[in-house]
Amino acid sequence: MHVNRGLVFWGLALVAAGTVALLIQSGTIADESARDLWRFWPVALIVAGLAVIAARTPFALAATVVAALVVGGLAGTLVAGWPSGLSMGCGGEPTEQMTDAGGFSGTAARVELRLNCGELDVSTVPGSEWSIDARHGEDERPSLSSDGDSLQLVADRGGPIGSTSTRQEWDVSLPTDVELDLEIDANAARSQLDLEDAGLSRLRLGTNAGDVRVGLAGASVADLSLDMNAGSVRITTDADTSLVGEVGMNAGSLEVCAPDGATVEIELDDPNVTFSHNLDDRDFTESGDTWRSGSGTPTIRLTVDGNAASFTFNPDGGCS
Repeated sequence: MHVNRGLVFWGLALVAAGTVALLIQSGTIADESARDLWRFWPVALIVAGLAVIAARTPFALAATVVAALVVGGLAGTLVAGWPSGLSMGCGGEPTEQMTDAGGFSGTAARVELRLNCGELDVSTVPGSEWSIDARHGEDERPSLSSDGDSLQLVADRGGPIGSTSTRQEWDVSLPTDVELDLEIDANAARSQLDLEDAGLSRLRLGTNAGDVRVGLAGASVADLSLDMNAGSVRITTDADTSLVGEVGMNAGSLEVCAPDGATVEIELDDPNVTFSHNLDDRDFTESGDTWRSGSGTPTIRLTVDGNAASFTFNPDGGCS
């Protein structure tokens, strides 16, 4: 029996949209939660692309069903209002500047940085002091709040559907003598995170359509959580780096650079045909879904889950 996948797609998409809209209107799904789902709008492009790729395979119907549910579900959230996190780009150079500085009074602090479209540069300095230099457009001054154990810098989302009219450019300096719970969301942005000698109880990185470079020389990261959609991330470590965490990628690429002789353990969570890696070319031994290099206790332990994504360990040509 021939199944018209076009009719299946639109039928299920309409059902999903109506169901989600009904749940929002009934209060089962909060308006804010529905708008925040649009932070992951690239996933709709990914599943639609995978459905096209699978069109002439035995998985065609299943891919069509998944694509319809994702696209329809996102469409249904529009009843909650303009989405949060849907970046449509920005233009123009920043004309205004905001600077501030302060310090943390304890041994631990939480830092949150949220940027939509632009450039983010984070560096570290000894001590307990932080500083911020944020360039922005007129009437697009980011929101800054701080106290003795927290710092938050959030960009104004600007125009319709999450777009901004002017790019933001931030330079943020963070201390190394304070253990940080650091959360960074950088969408449609270039991010350079030089976290040398930082002590991080948690490092949460979220990027949509972004390019992120993370330097962890001498740093200790107890809990990395990396969520990437349609972006690229490179993490560079050295012999003194300690790194443990999880990575989720959709239509993205991750490169991890470590020194020769480093003990590394990589677990590939539910690998599939749309995910590629080079671990078999980098002197790793395989045991089930776990790949390991070196001996002793791993200083780098990552669980990686990817769809339409790639993971490269010590890429050819180096990590400069």
